[in-house]
Amino acid sequence: MSCFWHERRVAVTGASGFVGHHLALLLRQQGARVTALVRATSARARLVNAGVTCRTAPLEDVLALTQGCRGMEFLFHVAGAVDFQDHWERLQRSNVIGTRNVLAAARASGVRRLIHTSSIVAVGASPRPGILDENASWNLGRLRIPYVTTKRQAEEAALQASGPELEVVVVNPSCVVGPGDHSHSEFGTLCRRFWRGRIPIHFGGGNNYVDVRDVALGHLLAAQRGRPGDRYLLTGTNRSSRAFFADLARTSGRPIARLQAPGFLGPAIAWLNKRLARPSARPYLTAGQAKLLCWYFYFDCAKARRELGYEPRPLHETLRDAYRFWMPLAA
Repeated sequence: MSCFWHERRVAVTGASGFVGHHLALLLRQQGARVTALVRATSARARLVNAGVTCRTAPLEDVLALTQGCRGMEFLFHVAGAVDFQDHWERLQRSNVIGTRNVLAAARASGVRRLIHTSSIVAVGASPRPGILDENASWNLGRLRIPYVTTKRQAEEAALQASGPELEVVVVNPSCVVGPGDHSHSEFGTLCRRFWRGRIPIHFGGGNNYVDVRDVALGHLLAAQRGRPGDRYLLTGTNRSSRAFFADLARTSGRPIARLQAPGFLGPAIAWLNKRLARPSARPYLTAGQAKLLCWYFYFDCAKARRELGYEPRPLHETLRDAYRFWMPLAA
């Protein structure tokens, strides 16, 4: 793969975030000439130290994005807001309008191929523990969760934009965990809170968990081998909530108290959390998350394995490395 990426000019949005940062560093390791299109307030030191060029180009500025993409062959659009609160306007502006702006900039600047980072929430879920793939019918719109709806809308815009002049490939990561989580991602924060004994309860349902390093590599594989106008699941291990929290406790090497609560208590707990938590603190449970508690996000990444050569690592390795990152003294 190093030969493929050597000296290729690549732009990345969202490079200061969890996935985007790992992606930018992996591209640099492969010899690519990487430009990160970032906000004026984004942390840049780690990117600059890795040899990444940073240009100020926020998602709302089409001209700056176009200038930042000029001369680039590939563009990885990883940027977007991850927020399960009721912030419709903010998420529409960042995830949907921001994606349309990036697509317009890519076309105007002559980018050949764009990789759009979507999510499994844009694919669908099941009320029972059935396994889904890329062909699942999206069934989460009726829940009216801003993050879920806007990720789906952004993916639709990306796929519709794919054509001879701009090839677009979509990747759908699941719950991303792993080391190097300097931006305190959603599921990284959940793991850290559990390991510190701050999450005594969990609910039903289940999810799919994937290593951030595998997701970064999956992006590169999609850029090289993905079919234009198609989507690929970058997923890992399916685990029920009960099993996942048992995995977290096992990783720590010590028992951590936890109880499974019925799903109908979720909205009430989210309501209490909203009223009792500090305004600046990330909620432990939001109303949007409460609506998803009993759903199963179980997926099969066979298509990505077959067409891209994608191979996710075992979950226990991911959690071990995440634990060493979040709890260095305990590890």
